[in-house]
Amino acid sequence: MRLAGLRALAAVCAPAAVIGVGLLAPATAAAEENAPDPDVVSAETTLTSVTPSVLTPDSDGLTLSGTVRNTGDQPMENVQALFRLSGNRVESRSEIREIGGNEELYWGSRPGDGFDDVAGTLEPGQAETFTVTLTDEQLGFDASGVYVVGVDILATPAEGERGRVSTSRTVVPWIQNPDELPSVPVAMLWPLAARPALLPDGTLTDETLAEQLGADQPLSAVLEAGADAPVTWAVDPDLLDTVSALSDGYSVVSPEGTVDGSQANTDAAQAWRERFDQVTQEHDVWMLPYALPDVGAFDDHDAALAGTLSQQSLAASEAAAEQLPAATSGVAWLDDGAVTDDVLNTLADAGAGTVVVPSDTVQATDQDDSDHSEAGALGEVTAGDKTLRVVAADAGLSSAIADAVAAAEPTAGAADLQQRWIAETAMVALAAADTGTEPPLLVAAPPLRWRPADPIPQSLVTAWTSSTWVEPVGLTDRVGAGGEALQVSSAPSEGTTLLPEANVAATAALRDDAMQYTTLLADPEDVTTALDHATLRSASTGWRDNPDTGVSYARGIGDGLTRRIERVSINVPESVTLSSRAGSFPLTVTNDLPDAVNVRLQVQSENPDRLRVAEVETQEMAPGEQRLVEVTAQAAANGRVPIEVQLTTEDGRPIGTPVPTVVNATEYGTIGWVIVGGAGALFLGAIVRRTLRSRRSRRRHRRHDDPPEPAGGSVVDELPAEARPTQEAAR
Repeated sequence: MRLAGLRALAAVCAPAAVIGVGLLAPATAAAEENAPDPDVVSAETTLTSVTPSVLTPDSDGLTLSGTVRNTGDQPMENVQALFRLSGNRVESRSEIREIGGNEELYWGSRPGDGFDDVAGTLEPGQAETFTVTLTDEQLGFDASGVYVVGVDILATPAEGERGRVSTSRTVVPWIQNPDELPSVPVAMLWPLAARPALLPDGTLTDETLAEQLGADQPLSAVLEAGADAPVTWAVDPDLLDTVSALSDGYSVVSPEGTVDGSQANTDAAQAWRERFDQVTQEHDVWMLPYALPDVGAFDDHDAALAGTLSQQSLAASEAAAEQLPAATSGVAWLDDGAVTDDVLNTLADAGAGTVVVPSDTVQATDQDDSDHSEAGALGEVTAGDKTLRVVAADAGLSSAIADAVAAAEPTAGAADLQQRWIAETAMVALAAADTGTEPPLLVAAPPLRWRPADPIPQSLVTAWTSSTWVEPVGLTDRVGAGGEALQVSSAPSEGTTLLPEANVAATAALRDDAMQYTTLLADPEDVTTALDHATLRSASTGWRDNPDTGVSYARGIGDGLTRRIERVSINVPESVTLSSRAGSFPLTVTNDLPDAVNVRLQVQSENPDRLRVAEVETQEMAPGEQRLVEVTAQAAANGRVPIEVQLTTEDGRPIGTPVPTVVNATEYGTIGWVIVGGAGALFLGAIVRRTLRSRRSRRRHRRHDDPPEPAGGSVVDELPAEARPTQEAAR
C-alpha cells in the first residue's frame, strides 16, 4: 500500500498533457489521428460535476460537466467535448490516485454518442462550459466496481490538423446492490493549525491568520463544515493562543514599527473563538503538540534539543487540553519522512501516547499481514522500552483531500474529492463483501494547515456522511478501546522536506537566550512560559515552506532578548586600591529593566596566591535600581594584581563580557606598623617638648628686657633623625 508521496490532482482538476492518439469524429470508431502541436494549441479541462456520483442499475445515465480554457496563443476552432470511458474495472485503490497522470491506465475509448459542441471559436484565454451525457445502455457497465470516465476536448487550430487538445478523467462506482454492501467505518481527523505568528509580547508578525478567521474565510469554513459532523478535531494550541491574542485587540509588526490591528479582525477572531468553544463542547478534541515542532529535523541535527522540545510541546498541549471539556493530549502528528525509529523513540520518551502517521509510512511487523490498509487504521509500534498507539491515516482518502485543497479551481477540486472518496470506500466495501469479512476502520486526515476554499469542506463532509456503505465514526473511543492491535514498524517515505540545519541552530540559540533572560529575572514565571512557547514556534513544521522566515523569527526574538539583557550592566574602574591587608572596593551595578533581577558578581584573580577575592552574594535589584556592591579581597603581598569582573545570572550565565581591572595591594606587616606607631609617638613627644620650651621662654621674657631669639626650622627638624617619620611610613 506504500505510495511515494501525494499524487498529482486527479483528472477532474488536472488537465492531461497533449499527446497524439487515435481520434475521430463522434460517430466513428477510433483511428489514428495526429494531435495539434501543443506549442501552438493547448487547453485545460476540468470536470466540475459528475451526476449521479454513484451508478446503479436504476440510473438513467451519467452526465459530466466542466470547463475548457484555451491556454495557448492561437484561437481554436470547432471545439467539441466528447465522452471517454473504459469498460474495465479498476483493480486496486492505488490506481485511483494515478488516473489523472497516467493515460496508459484504463485509457479506454470514445463511444459514438455523448458529445457537446462547445464553441465555434475559442480565443486565447477564453473559457467555455460543456456537458456530455451517456445513457446506462451506452455506458455498458454490468458488474459492480469502479470505472474510469472522462472527457476529451477536440479542436482545430488556425493552421494545422484537428486533434485532441486536452482530457480530464475521473472515477465512478457502478454498484449492483448498494444497500447490501457492508458498512465501512470511517473516522475523520479535522485539523486546525496555522503557521506561527505570535511573538512573546503578544504582538503578531503578520495578519495572515487574522484575515482567515472572517466569515466565508477558509478557517471559518473549516470550522462550520465540521460543526455538525462526528469529526475528531485535531488542534494546535498555538492557534488558539494566537486567536486569543487577536480577540483581545492586537498589534502587528510592520517596517514602520508596531501598529494596531484592525477592529474587524479582532471581532472576527472573537466570533471564531466563541464558535469553536460551541462546536467542541460535545466533540472529541485531540490537542496536538504546541506549535508542532519538526522533531524529525531536530533529531537529525540536535537529538538532545529534539527531546527537550518534544517534552515542552506535549506539556503545553496537556495544559491547553485542560481548558476544554472533552480534549485528549499526548497525541503527535507526523508526516512521511519524519516517521523514523529515532523520532518515535523521542516522542515516546517525551510522553506521547498516540501518533498519527500516513498509512504508507508503517508496515506490519508480521510478514503474513504485510498490508496494513487491510488490517485497519490502528496499530502499535515499539519505541525503545515504550509502546505507542499508531493511527494510520489512509493514503487514498487523505491524498484525495490534499489534492482537492491544492486544486486551482475549487469546484473542480470538490468534484474530484467526491468521486475519489466514494470510489475508494466502495472498493473497500466490495472487497469485504467478496470475502465475507468486516471492513477495516479507515481514518482520513486532511493536511495539517489546510485552507480549503468553498465548496471543498462541505463536499468532503457530504461524501463522508451520505454514502450508503460508509459509517462515520469517532476516533477517541476506538483508540482507547484496547484489545489486540496490529504490531507495526516504521517505513519512512522519501521526499519530505524537513527544516534545514540553519533553523535548528536558530532555535537552539533562541533557547539559550531565553534561558539566560528568564534566569536573570527575579520573578520569571509568566515570561518563561511566553519564551518557551516562542521557542517551540521557532521549531515549527509551519516554516518548512519558508525556512528563512522561521530563522528570522527566532533571531528577531533572540536579538530583542540580548538588548534587554544588556540593560543590566556593571561599572568597573580602571583600578582599585586596598589600603589594608584585607579590604574591600565598590563596584556599581545598574538594572535598567522594568523588572526586578537577580545578579551575581564573579571576580577572578589572575594570581590567587597574591590576591584572593571573596564570593559575592546574589543581589536582587529592583526595576531601575543602581547599587554599589562591595567586593572583599585579601592581599598576601604588595603590588598590582589584574582581575576580571563578570556580571552573571544567579545560575552563573554571563551577562555581557568580562571587564578587566587592577587591584593595587599594600601590605605592611607587624614591624612596619610598629615603626609607624613609634614615629608617631616621637612626633607627639616633640610637640609636647616644644610647647614646654615656648612657655619657659615667655617667662624669661617677662623677667628680662631683651628676649632671646626664637628657634628656627620646623618641629620635625627638632627631632632626632631616627625619630622623623619617613614618607612611606606617613602614608
